[in-house]
Amino acid sequence: MQALLDVIGGYGGVASRSALSAHGFAASDLANAVKSGFLTNPRRGWYAASDADPELVAAVRVGGHLTCVSALRRKGVWCVDDRLLHVSVDAHASHLSAPHDRAVRLSKPASYGVRLHRGAAVLQAGELDLAVDSVPAALRHLIICQPREEVIVALDSALNNRLVGIYQVRRIIESLPKKYRRYLELIDATAQSGLETKARLRLRALGIPHRTQVRIGTVGRVDLLIGDRFVVELDSKTWHTSAQAYAEDRRRDLELIERGYVVLRVTYGQVMNEWPSVERAIRAVVRRNEHRWAARHRVAGLIPSDD
Repeated sequence: MQALLDVIGGYGGVASRSALSAHGFAASDLANAVKSGFLTNPRRGWYAASDADPELVAAVRVGGHLTCVSALRRKGVWCVDDRLLHVSVDAHASHLSAPHDRAVRLSKPASYGVRLHRGAAVLQAGELDLAVDSVPAALRHLIICQPREEVIVALDSALNNRLVGIYQVRRIIESLPKKYRRYLELIDATAQSGLETKARLRLRALGIPHRTQVRIGTVGRVDLLIGDRFVVELDSKTWHTSAQAYAEDRRRDLELIERGYVVLRVTYGQVMNEWPSVERAIRAVVRRNEHRWAARHRVAGLIPSDD
């Protein structure tokens, strides 16, 4: 029995009968495991361990695979959490169940917190036996499902984490309607966080000149450099909460100011919930032309030699 549990554990705790059969387990082995309480049947032809991820079990119980943001967050992709269970199903699937009970018909997915994705991605050999879509398949669903900004955030994150390559992203987008082609010119694999991508896209929409991940002397790379000398740093919840990170951020700020840069440090909450205030502050600096080096800076010896 332990061998069976080890194998199904390798699938995240949920696997199809065909996947388990490929490992040498007979139908009788699976039936005995269910009868003994080691496995459950979330759906016909599928098995789940008692400690399986509830989202995977729920997606299979519905009748498909975990996909879109629900699948991508598991891989560490920076994407929106809309608190929905995103499930990919066959284009013509009709016998779908509620995520909590296979005996309950899924007549109104939204009422159960489910968003269905029908037939947008072509799964490769073996992927039908998995409870969660591959990253390329999940991204394809996401491009159709989410607003443009959230799509670019996820694509940047997947590229930066090397979960997909730029050629894969290009193939995915080119397989979709032409209206999505413009996304290709918006993605940036160097983006270090979703906050950076969101700020970059918004500055682009405002027509404010900027560069991302610019190296400045011993300070290192800064998130955004507007014009010549206006640095915008974006503090994510993950990387800027420890005492050590806090101290390092302030050291960098002090050095930037000493070098003549204008520094604006923005929090996660400000980007996500208070962007109009951030935009007003950025516009004010740009309107005063403080984002550019001036003659007085040259006299003071502040302008870097490579600027």
